[in-house]
Amino acid sequence: MENKVAEVYSLMIPIIDQSILLPNVTVAEIVPFGDVAYQEGGADWMIGSLNWRGMKIPMVSLDILNGGEDPQANKRSRVAVVHTINGDEDMPYIAIIVQGIPRLTHVTEPSISMVEVAELGVADKARVQIGTIAATIPDLDKLEALIKEELAA
Repeated sequence: MENKVAEVYSLMIPIIDQSILLPNVTVAEIVPFGDVAYQEGGADWMIGSLNWRGMKIPMVSLDILNGGEDPQANKRSRVAVVHTINGDEDMPYIAIIVQGIPRLTHVTEPSISMVEVAELGVADKARVQIGTIAATIPDLDKLEALIKEELAA
């Protein structure tokens, strides 16, 4: 007998032009934008590192990575500290600049549908629709690989 998960508790997190959808368990914490060491040179989407709980966590902008505007810190800026999913002890977390307050969303199979798009962003896995809200599911594997490439350069 197959065990199916009836619902996935997720966070709908606003960024500049859209929202991203992440399972609640992948998000360690949402923190105010601050205590950032900015990167000099390199890719513009690689903002630098966030000092969080005594660790330096690579901080990125999905907006810039996907060809959008620089989110530039403002009073609505926050940072989503996200668990990496490959068990890398050198990079257990990544930080993603977000805007506004995330909203808890209960995702069930009937409530979510795939949205066909001509082209996904560099670090996007899929576009989905939940009720009236469209969101992007980030490709955390790809994002982690891009960060490692950038840090090694």
